[in-house]
Order: sequence, then structure tokens, then C-alpha cells
Amino acid sequence: MALPICKTDLKRNSAFGYACHRCLSCCRFKKIQLNPYEIARLAANRGLSTTDFIAGYTTNGGTVLRFLEQGTCVFLNDQGCAVHPDRPLVCRLYPLGRHVHFLGAEHFNLMECEPGCQGVFHEKGTIEQYLEEQGAKPFMHAADLYLDLLWRLLEQLKDQELAPSQSESILGTVRTVSQDPTGAHDLSWIDMDRAVSDYCRQCGLPVPTDLEAKMGLHIKAVRAWAA
Repeated sequence: MALPICKTDLKRNSAFGYACHRCLSCCRFKKIQLNPYEIARLAANRGLSTTDFIAGYTTNGGTVLRFLEQGTCVFLNDQGCAVHPDRPLVCRLYPLGRHVHFLGAEHFNLMECEPGCQGVFHEKGTIEQYLEEQGAKPFMHAADLYLDLLWRLLEQLKDQELAPSQSESILGTVRTVSQDPTGAHDLSWIDMDRAVSDYCRQCGLPVPTDLEAKMGLHIKAVRAWAA
């Protein structure tokens, strides 16, 4: 469910503050899209590989967090968010939405909260301070890296005709998803653990344990395979 926007084109120095009172109304009836970094953070929180996490907790080929039939997030329990330290960026930013132009320009929108939401707004701080409070910076950095990767893949497709044999390649799936975003697609290459393990085996490299290093290799691997 998309929430209405009540303020647009906000910057990091815009006056903003929000205090969550844990009413949990924002954890229902949403579509939370995930990038590979967020999947890796959530998988580590659950003590799983990204392969097992994608199989058990996502839909749409690993790109969307699974919600239960009653409309609640799979990680919502009686105490609140079971994965709060590793929650996705969209959850950290709420009730803000972040938008990045392909040239790097950034702005934020303020969304209306759900009816009955007990969160309290104030203007004692700035969006920049709110991002710090929510631990959003590493997630924003990762989101920007994967967004840049997606733009690069789309740029490769712009004037390129793929042979039938390339239909299952990374570029092939990117093209298919861009044409049919809601369809069922094989997106196994977004599985960070599997992709990095395969890449390191092919290149004779050790698999890094540090998530930042692993993310860098994942992006490098996808670029190499797409090329």
C-alpha cells in the first residue's frame, strides 16, 4: 500500500523530526523491496545464508520481503520488529521516502502516516539528524551502489539486441523484469552469498567475511557476468 505524499522535495537540511511510539501500524500492508545488502543484513540477523533467507522470507525472486496473509510483516511479533537492528532502509526512513536521480541528486518526500498512527512529528532537528538517529547511512550507501549497478545494466541494454541464448543471462533478466516487473523471474544472481562464492571460486579468491567487502565483490561479479 502506497501512502499519500504530503511534502515533497525536502533536503537533508530541511527541518524534520519524528518520534516513533511503537504502535506498529506501519508494519502492515506494505510492499518492502529489498536490495542484496539488506538481504545480507537480515540473513545475518537470522543466522542464515542469503540463499536460505531468500527462500524462506522473500517473494518476487528475492526482491520483496514476505508479508503474512493477514497483512503483517513476517518479522512483526508481540514485542515489535524482530529484526530491528537490521531492518531495511525503507523502514528506517519512515515516514520519509528517499529518491535519487541518476545524476546523484537526492530529495526526500514526507508521507502521510496511517490512520491511528501514534508517532509524533516535530521540527527540532533536520532530516540529516534523523538519518543519523536511524542508522540509515550504510543502507543508503549500499542502495546507491546497487542503484548505480542497475543503471549501468540498463545502459548496456539501451542499444543492444540480445541473442536468444542470452535470454537467461543477467542482462536478459534485467530486460525481462523491466518489461514485466510483477512477473516471476529467475533472479538468482542477486543472491550475494551464492554469487560471491561462485565468483571467488572462478577467480581463485578467498570469500570475504566482511559485508562491505562481500558487497563490493558481488557488484564486481554481476558487472563481469553482464559484460
